[in-house]
Amino acid sequence: MGPNLRCRDYYQTQFAEYTRYLACGVALDECLHDFLDQRPSGKYTQRHRASGLAGADFWWQPANVEGSALASLALARVLHFDDVISTELLDHLAFHHPDQLRWAIRYSKLFTRRDSPLWIHLKENCTCEQWQSFLAVCERLLLQLEPFETVIKRTERQLQSLTLLELLSYLSVLAYVRLGDAGDDPAGMDWVAYERIILRKLKSCSESDFRLSTDVLGRSLRQHLSPMLFQQPGEGAECIQNLEALGVMFDATRELIDYERSIDWFCFDSECDYQLQPGQSVIFNKTDEGTLRWQRTERKSQLLWCYWMRRAIDGFAASELAGQVIGSAENHETNQLAYIKAIRSQLYLQVVFGLGESIRLNNGTEVSLHHAMLASELTNAFFEQAYLQPYRRYLTDSGDPIAALGRLAFEGLLQGENRFPMTWSELPQKVARIRAWTVSDEHPSGDPEAAKAILQFWTSDLQVLSEQIKQAPNKPTPRLYERPFYKIGRFSFQFPWVAGRQNSLTAAVNNLRRVDPRRPELRSETERVEHELASSLRQRGFRVVVGYQPPRMDEGEAGEIDVLACLEDVLLLLEVKSGFIRSNGHEVWLHRTNTLRKAARQLKRKSPAVLTALLADSDLRNALGLAISDLSPALHTWVVDTSIELDGEVVDDALVVSREVLEVALRDEQHYLRAFDQDAEEEEAISTLYPDGFSAQAFIRVIERSEVWRGLL
Repeated sequence: MGPNLRCRDYYQTQFAEYTRYLACGVALDECLHDFLDQRPSGKYTQRHRASGLAGADFWWQPANVEGSALASLALARVLHFDDVISTELLDHLAFHHPDQLRWAIRYSKLFTRRDSPLWIHLKENCTCEQWQSFLAVCERLLLQLEPFETVIKRTERQLQSLTLLELLSYLSVLAYVRLGDAGDDPAGMDWVAYERIILRKLKSCSESDFRLSTDVLGRSLRQHLSPMLFQQPGEGAECIQNLEALGVMFDATRELIDYERSIDWFCFDSECDYQLQPGQSVIFNKTDEGTLRWQRTERKSQLLWCYWMRRAIDGFAASELAGQVIGSAENHETNQLAYIKAIRSQLYLQVVFGLGESIRLNNGTEVSLHHAMLASELTNAFFEQAYLQPYRRYLTDSGDPIAALGRLAFEGLLQGENRFPMTWSELPQKVARIRAWTVSDEHPSGDPEAAKAILQFWTSDLQVLSEQIKQAPNKPTPRLYERPFYKIGRFSFQFPWVAGRQNSLTAAVNNLRRVDPRRPELRSETERVEHELASSLRQRGFRVVVGYQPPRMDEGEAGEIDVLACLEDVLLLLEVKSGFIRSNGHEVWLHRTNTLRKAARQLKRKSPAVLTALLADSDLRNALGLAISDLSPALHTWVVDTSIELDGEVVDDALVVSREVLEVALRDEQHYLRAFDQDAEEEEAISTLYPDGFSAQAFIRVIERSEVWRGLL
């Protein structure tokens, strides 16, 4: 029997077993959970599992699908393949379960694969009015992309003779020109468009693009960058044409991304509905709840930034550095702020994400977490002070971005400094500059090995990235700000408009978790998150057990329980999930439907296992401080998430609580959740979360009613 049929038999057996004690729709959901959790395990591919699921008999019974909440999600995984589901089953689902199938199409983005035989079949055979409306909306959404794709391809042809270095030169100038248009969101749509342009260029780069010498670099700059910055009569016309063409490409790319995100909105937001009405948008929000939720998340993130900064200020004030001049007297305040931000980042990364004192790189080298964050913050401060501030002054004086850039570059030359829109140096020079930021008692002149490791941590090797894009296009790529040093050959490049404005904390988290999600240290970091949380609970009087493995039950292994905590006849069962910082709705949807869905199911399976274990395991009872007469504690099950996006929401009956919210609640520090410009009267109004004193019940109320955020959002 082949793997497809073995998978089919597995799902049919699982479904039959679940129907012994569950309603048919719920039984199907349990079976679909198994599929979504990549079961059966072993040497089966996603295609084997999708084929097996699509071949199961239970799809043909309407009552099964009608009562299922996960049918669309599971079918979306099936629709990723063109050859695993029969057209007969597709027709059956289209007729009997049109809503579930339409959501599966949206989740899978099947309609974006216009040549898919499944999509062609649906277009030819789904002729009722509801289906025709849906198909037309899908087509309309795709048609909106075409003009921008055409412009991008045309301008790429215009600029195809440019090397990677030359394209980056023009891009650096364009980004400065657009600085004033980026608003308050420096890492927003503009940066996404720049990334897209660079990644598209890397797809077509040849090895010669990365063979960079001092002579090649000098010729390129003289031909493409200098004529724009130091304009002479009758020169630079070709450079201006290239810059204008890149500007057209940028505008089209930005518009394309905007429309792509509207497709993501259509595909992944349950609030998004569609229509075909003359003069009306084809997609719209049924309510404003989704927008309000995203705004609340943004507000929470801003207040938590203030929270960690206030704790860092306390830490800095208590340190020896507080009374010292850091660096030169004129740079003292800037350097002091950089140190405080580095303390903030280190504290956050250790408490929330479980990092240790050092980070292990892929080559085995270790880099101090504090030095890595300090180097990033000092780099940020340096580029803001030496590049962006003078540029803004010169722009105010002249009103001409190119003239302001030329003046900045010229004055840099007079000082013997590189103040071009894009900076570069050979790796030893870059290491020497970073070395000054690694001073310690052990290395009073700085540590060159530590500086080299810091540079490696923050560097994106563009030749390696080019090969990755060509060979593994679906693998995550670093965003502009996540690795803001760009290696081409033996040179390291930086964009001042990135290095001076990046969010170092988000960059560090995503560098470690999004770009490199299979690091060997991830498991130990997650364990440290659990133990750090356990320590905070113990300080409030909870008896805590970490990593408890309950005995096997008839239903199978419940799995290890991350954290169990008991106080005053209240028992907490916590499932800890640690990921990265998400930047768009699609990433949040994936987190909800994968990580958090799975965590909620784990809690359902573990809850009865814990209650059973309390009866049989005296060691567990003793560890939790429960007497034999106290075996009916009030059980509360939470998913503790290192992300903030779904804090306070319920996913499959499980409450999701941000690890940061737990930190604020356990330390009773709501008063730190305030903006730095908040006046004194407002500060005085913020009082304790526990006016009658801390207790288990009061803590439960604060978390389950989201009282940490009361009056703040």
